[in-house]
Amino acid sequence: MSLKANLKITLQNRKALKRILDSVTVEQINTIPAGFNNNIIWNCAHIISVQQMLTYGLGNLPFTVDKAMVMEFGPGTKPVKLYDETFIISIKTLLFQTYEQLESDIAEMKFKALNPFVTLLNFEIADIASAIAFNQYHEALHMGHILNIRRFL
Repeated sequence: MSLKANLKITLQNRKALKRILDSVTVEQINTIPAGFNNNIIWNCAHIISVQQMLTYGLGNLPFTVDKAMVMEFGPGTKPVKLYDETFIISIKTLLFQTYEQLESDIAEMKFKALNPFVTLLNFEIADIASAIAFNQYHEALHMGHILNIRRFL
């Protein structure tokens, strides 16, 4: 699958995430149902954080979001507090700002070389195309988590 196709899938996934965020209350967004480790908003922020790590981090470029956010929602983390409407709005905005910035930076060929990285699934990331392909898989995985969480709200 081409880089352009994977980016298009990512955009569609992010539109679906925003529709979900728009369809639930702040309380529901923060709810961690029994048997789950996280909530809807954590998954959305995690998606943004991992995209930053897989692209900008491996590309030795500065993150386009606050590094503290990337660390708060990175791999191995879980929700540490309740997130308010202001934070939720910022995540809705970042879903698209980070996508648009990434698309622009790819077009400007800013990702000259990425540090090679092998994921826990033994998927090798060696360039921006493989980073986007794996990121698209990762986002879809978390979309599944979000849809499952929503069933228990």
